[in-house]
Amino acid sequence: MNPANGGWVILLSLVVAMLFGVIHLPETWPGWLGWLRPNWLVLVVFFWVIELPHRVGLIAVWFFGLLVDVLYADPLGFNGFVLAGVTYVAWRFFERLRMYSVLQQCGIIFVLTLAAEILRVFVLGLGSERVWEWAALMVPTVSMLLWPLVFLFLLRIRTGARVE
Repeated sequence: MNPANGGWVILLSLVVAMLFGVIHLPETWPGWLGWLRPNWLVLVVFFWVIELPHRVGLIAVWFFGLLVDVLYADPLGFNGFVLAGVTYVAWRFFERLRMYSVLQQCGIIFVLTLAAEILRVFVLGLGSERVWEWAALMVPTVSMLLWPLVFLFLLRIRTGARVE
């Protein structure tokens, strides 16, 4: 990520997505609202990779995944692997994904975040006695529903900051 030509905007959006991922709800709110949290980092990485595939690299994304592992206390390398997978899929098909409408991209977001959540449940379930909960499907669903808003917001930031 080159800081020239708006690289700082990409970096700042990734950092903000990381921070949104660790913000806790107030204790007075019901606990089930925690399941309505989208996977912010996947949404932001997906946007930048399909919009500017030459600006976001696998190593940078993997590095951010390592930082997220530290923030979430996940096994080291887990989120880097997930984000690298999202980046690879978006790189591989970025011409096609750009031609899709935002609603069609919602389906891709759902599949990518569902795969990430299934992998999360599997990997974190190896070390504990956790069982599958249907509430884990809420993260991909909320991510899919928020994708049009995230897309429009980041697109406006990209054009306003002239990120090339």
